[in-house]
Amino acid sequence: MKVSDKLRQAEDSKQPYFSFEYFPPKTEQGLANLYDRIERMARLGPVFVAVTWGAGGATAQRTLELCSACQGVFGVETVMHLTCTNMDIAQVDAALEGAKAAGIQNILALRGDPPRDAEYWTACEGGFSHAVDLVRYIREKYGSYFCVGVAGYPEGHIESTDADQDFEYFVAKVEAGADFVVSQLAYDANVFIQWEKKVRARGITVPVVAGVLPVQSYQSFRRLVFLTKVA
Repeated sequence: MKVSDKLRQAEDSKQPYFSFEYFPPKTEQGLANLYDRIERMARLGPVFVAVTWGAGGATAQRTLELCSACQGVFGVETVMHLTCTNMDIAQVDAALEGAKAAGIQNILALRGDPPRDAEYWTACEGGFSHAVDLVRYIREKYGSYFCVGVAGYPEGHIESTDADQDFEYFVAKVEAGADFVVSQLAYDANVFIQWEKKVRARGITVPVVAGVLPVQSYQSFRRLVFLTKVA
């Protein structure tokens, strides 16, 4: 089922709803531990779960494996992240065909962060420069098969120096064919609420999900705020 439909159903119910996001573990033991946790967390009834994608497909196989398990074994609607970082069109197609074969119908289309060894983000040869390009490509090649989500930035993208232009970039992603939006981390509820009002005033009606990351330690929280520039 498309996540956009599930989100609308959840909103119509007027009941609180939530989702979970998982990062693919690097080891087999880590994967086994995560599967144990996913099984328990699935019983809580999330609207969907999402699985991140490593730069340049670094976690491609593990991401697909984890998505397949969440969707097919644990029975939870699953969103696979897909980024442009170090991904040419052939790699993008391989990822999308793999998702399709695994029964994954929901994709979160992202530009992605720079690789760990790079200071700045650069497009790879034969790849995409922006998330909007990835959204357009998915729509052009796969039509309406995939439910496509995009990121929204209530406080602006970390690389943006113009808030108004940044918002226009976001609007372009939605108009290119996005079915739902997941926001950047939002710790200030008022900032998120005002941003969503701006989104709705622009005529955007797709579901919008607020991104929240629980604070596990003060050190990790400070690092996260530094990396994302959220207030």
